[in-house]
Amino acid sequence: RACHARRVDDGESEKARVVGIFDRASATYDQVGIEFFGTVAAELVRRTGPRAGESVLEIGSGRGASALPTARAVGPTGRVVATDLAPGMVAALREMSADMPWMEVRVADAERPPTGPWDVVHAGLVLFFLPDLHGTLDRIHEVLAPAGRFGFTWFGDSDDSWASLTQRMQAMVPAPPGAAPGVEDSEEDEGPFSSVDAMDAVLADHGFHDPTTTTLRVRVDFADVDQWWAWIWSAGLRGLLERLDAHGVLEQARAEVDPELGRRAANGTLSWWTDVRCTVATR
Repeated sequence: RACHARRVDDGESEKARVVGIFDRASATYDQVGIEFFGTVAAELVRRTGPRAGESVLEIGSGRGASALPTARAVGPTGRVVATDLAPGMVAALREMSADMPWMEVRVADAERPPTGPWDVVHAGLVLFFLPDLHGTLDRIHEVLAPAGRFGFTWFGDSDDSWASLTQRMQAMVPAPPGAAPGVEDSEEDEGPFSSVDAMDAVLADHGFHDPTTTTLRVRVDFADVDQWWAWIWSAGLRGLLERLDAHGVLEQARAEVDPELGRRAANGTLSWWTDVRCTVATR
């Protein structure tokens, strides 16, 4: 029991750390001239196909990359509830959705979805952050309508040519204990996010049916070195930059990696790609 309590406490501490990073990033999140989250969200909305009059729950909604087009799809006869634990994300999305009163935006935990029934539940690039993934899947299953669709996105393969650069920065400061996959360019080697087959098996264990996954390769081209840094500050790797700053070595890190960034910019390779998987299953 003591060990279980310690794991829960560690998970909640890590969750609070991640929420803090994204809350501080909320002002520039998806706002630095890079088309990424919108591309991923468009695939999610296309695959789940929300229709006029349906009710949709968005968990981990961020600034609304999928919530906003979903609200437009269901229209005033439908309903969208978008939740995020980062108050800055919620405030930004409330402002952007002010002309759609059928959309409610609230601060809430993705691990505690509100009671449905929901015709569609969306989880865009968020499930891998959750300490209690299995419990969350059970609760999502419970709140889905009998013919409801559950759609979520998650990372597959990615461009590993950047690994040495981020590893050099990470080596300059100690890693926070228990850092979640996705926050600092790490990834699970096993478990549900390791493969489509592994994810399908987990979904089946939690009562979901007919999962199908498509893979979208998203390429990001940076205009210059400054935009690369702006992108890093605007998303999950912000946590690494904040640690570098807290240890007084941020400028040293910039001095170390900027020459490499400059070379990439000069030869036209200041870009990055990742595969994003989009999975849709039914209740």
